[in-house]
Amino acid sequence: MPSAIDHNKNEIQRILGVLNTALEGKDCLVGDKCTFADLSFLPWNCRPNALLQTPPEVDPFEAFSNVQKWHQGMVSRDAWKRAMETRNRLIDEQGLQSNGMPKGITNIKQYEELIAKHAAAAAAEAA
Repeated sequence: MPSAIDHNKNEIQRILGVLNTALEGKDCLVGDKCTFADLSFLPWNCRPNALLQTPPEVDPFEAFSNVQKWHQGMVSRDAWKRAMETRNRLIDEQGLQSNGMPKGITNIKQYEELIAKHAAAAAAEAA
């Protein structure tokens, strides 16, 4: 639904604005060190192009310089890099792409068709 998509895009932009203000003059959200508050945003902040439906070459944080700096600092942490290496390995082992869809699936229609195919096969096997 276009209205739901627009609502969520606007909400993400609003939250980025709040974060941008909260990060003014700071490297982390709470105090002077990385906390769970910072870490809880990382998975979402690594998917803004998909959430905001912007092209991959567009930096969705461009208008939010404090968020941009904070995010770059967070993803440059060695622990985050190791976690993403593990995540990517596990996703690959499961035959998935980074967006969670099976390899070879390029759009939601293909994914829905695959789900229907698996459901039909399971129903036939159960019968």
